[in-house]
This record gives sequence, C-alpha cells and structure tokens, in this order.
Amino acid sequence: MIAISRYMRPAVPALLVLMGGMARAEDTLGVDATVRGAPPRNYGNLRIGASTSSQRPSLCLELSPLEMLSIEGCGTGSGFLHHDPEPEIAHFRSWLKLTSWKTELGWLQPRIGAGIAELQVGQDGAGFSFSGVGPTGVETAGPEVGASLRLLVPLVGGTELVGEVGMSAAWFRHAPQLVKPQSSFQPSASFSLGVGF
Repeated sequence: MIAISRYMRPAVPALLVLMGGMARAEDTLGVDATVRGAPPRNYGNLRIGASTSSQRPSLCLELSPLEMLSIEGCGTGSGFLHHDPEPEIAHFRSWLKLTSWKTELGWLQPRIGAGIAELQVGQDGAGFSFSGVGPTGVETAGPEVGASLRLLVPLVGGTELVGEVGMSAAWFRHAPQLVKPQSSFQPSASFSLGVGF
C-alpha cells in the first residue's frame, strides 16, 4: 500500500477538484474541433508538488518538442538544493499524450510514459548506475513506466496553469544491495502544480 507523505496531504483537496472536473468532461465525439476549440499547445512547464517516492517536495521540468510528446525530469534537487540522505527517487521520462477532453475547468489530457528512474539513499554521484549501486553503494537506476492525467487551464498571454496527478512503477534490480537496502519494485504516486507556456 502506498503511504501518503505529509507533503502530499495538502494536495488531496486539489486532487478532488481535478477529479470532479473529469466527471464533467464533455463528450467530444463527432464535434468539430473549431466548435469545441483546440487545447492550448504547452511547450514547457515548471511544477512543484509531492510524491510518495520522497519526503521532500518535488520539482518537475517538462519540455514538449512535439505536440503529442514531451520529456520530463522530476526530483527533489538532491545535491544542489539539499543534501538529505533520506531515500528518494528521481524520474527522467517521456510522456505520450493520448487525447484531450475539454471540461469546465480546462483541458484534461491522459498520458502514458516510460523512462528511467534513479533511487538514492545518500549523496548523489554523477551519472546512472544500472549494473550496481555505484562506488559508494548509495545509488542505483532502472526502468520506469507510468500514467498521468494532466489539466491545462489557459491563463493570459499564452500561459497555462498546469496540474498533474500520476502513478509510476520502477524496477531497481540492485536496490537490495544499497547501504540502506530498498525494495527492487518501487511504485509511486504524485501530484504537482505549476505554470507553463
């Protein structure tokens, strides 16, 4: 069972509002795009939020070179924002947007993703260690898959409010060999909110 961290608890009401908007999503089958409007084109966004994969708030930077495809990095900033040795996972993945639904709140976009994740239990070193736990035994990396639901709310001047809820699962083959042994299978849930353009 996934525990909700103390950083994630304040995000629960916002999550409920987001899900409420999903229930009011209009049926867009057979409706011309010019009638219903087109979703905003999000080229990039910066979000802050919470994840069950860490006790600290997470930061996410997402860039979208193609309308349907984006790349994203999420983590707590270990090594430059803090030096906390608590276990945490950084995520580096690409997202594929499946569709867009117009709602009263904005545009809902379900997405699927894949990439790599890095589990660390101490000072992060350079690079990724897929075949072990690094020279100091505090980090290892592995594949990750996930799904998310993103909400885009158009603001002014081509900017958007961006909210996202997501779930992911990573596999770290060497996690039991870390100096603080961890489970190889690491599921996580997250919520983030920010601004994009």
